[in-house]
Amino acid sequence: MDNFHKPVLVDEVISWMNLKEDGIYCDCTVGGGGHLIMMLEKTRNASFIGIDWDPEALNFVRQKLHKFKERVILYEGNFANLDSIVRELNIKGFNGVLFDLGASLHQLKTPGRGFSFNHNGRLLMQMSPATVPLYKKIRSADVEIIYEVLKKYGDVPYAHSLARIIFDNRHNLNTTMDLRKTVESEFPSRFLKKNLHRVFQAFRIWTNDELNNLRCGLVKAIELLYPAGRLIVISYHSGEDRIVKNTLKYFETIGKVMRLNKKVIRPKTSEVEQNPSARSARMRVGEKCVSC
Repeated sequence: MDNFHKPVLVDEVISWMNLKEDGIYCDCTVGGGGHLIMMLEKTRNASFIGIDWDPEALNFVRQKLHKFKERVILYEGNFANLDSIVRELNIKGFNGVLFDLGASLHQLKTPGRGFSFNHNGRLLMQMSPATVPLYKKIRSADVEIIYEVLKKYGDVPYAHSLARIIFDNRHNLNTTMDLRKTVESEFPSRFLKKNLHRVFQAFRIWTNDELNNLRCGLVKAIELLYPAGRLIVISYHSGEDRIVKNTLKYFETIGKVMRLNKKVIRPKTSEVEQNPSARSARMRVGEKCVSC
């Protein structure tokens, strides 16, 4: 349980969130708790909600929050349901909301979760136990759906032929190594690792409906922000970042949000050297207009 997602852009999140002691903030993707704990440590009275739909993440973070337990509520759920979550918790709104997207290091490194092509495990890829596992989704999909997943979410080369091979072998794809061997049959070794990343990422996004959840979650977060409240989103995939950019741009055109950075904020070279997985991180920040 020690290999949870190492938080990226922590200093930037603290700076841009503009934390206030009488504020209430929501971390929609608690993961290993890195951002949440840092925000708690930087404040003395501010209140926080921490959401994650992975119970293993919440169990891990709960053990680290004893000294902050009066100021933080942890909630197991999907941020796409943020409006119903706050109603259940009797919360009116937020001074800041954070999304740190993608899979956690714990999910990727735990063989039994089925996220990684480097570890043999059941082909699950579920961020939540309530999600339909990948091997079942593949078995019920037709070849065109598999093609669309590979192309849309992974921009996988030769997606048509790979989709056909996966479809033809769908009832034999039970483990991550089964899927890896199928991909290996389609790509030469020098391009294999890059395309394994693409294929596994595409199927992970599809399994967890990540992009649709993001669209819903962003809109609800913006609606729940108090005037001058901040929205911070860290993404690692071009599809995610495009949704964040376009959502902020749309709400800016209708006068609800002001984008505080037109260009993405990226990790410093020193951070990438210490944490190579931070390399692809892109951060965008919006502020709720005072007149809203």
